[in-house]
Amino acid sequence: RIEPISDPAGIGDPNVRRFLTLWLEAHRNGQPPGKEFLDPLQLRFLLGSICLLEVQKQPLRFRYRLVGTDIVRRLDMEMTGKWLDEHPDKALRPFLVDGAAMVYRNARPGYCRASTRTLGQDWLLELVAVPLLGADGSIGYIGTGQTFPPDKSA
Repeated sequence: RIEPISDPAGIGDPNVRRFLTLWLEAHRNGQPPGKEFLDPLQLRFLLGSICLLEVQKQPLRFRYRLVGTDIVRRLDMEMTGKWLDEHPDKALRPFLVDGAAMVYRNARPGYCRASTRTLGQDWLLELVAVPLLGADGSIGYIGTGQTFPPDKSA
């Protein structure tokens, strides 16, 4: 389950914690940053484990716009350009879609730390999803920073 989070201190992985801290620091006049927050130079410590979802508002759907190379390698598939609700693990789809919808609707970060089994493998996942502004000043994107253990297993 993805839960709202506002304090990075509750995050175990130092890179995922730093991702949320930088997002909080990037606010201007109480507004979250735009997709430029996912600057590869600033986030090089988590670069292969970043995703960018574009929000389609009517109907509400999320499209992968960027999927880090580490994630592609671990999933053994490229998700860029695909819809979140087309994720290859049908059992995981509701979790992903509900979490993205929560981050979008609340305009607040979401956090998850879970052991799960997907695509035939055990995973220990720690993830932060953050809302990002679009060109019109509303939430247009969701950025995620995540980590997996090196061997994919819990």
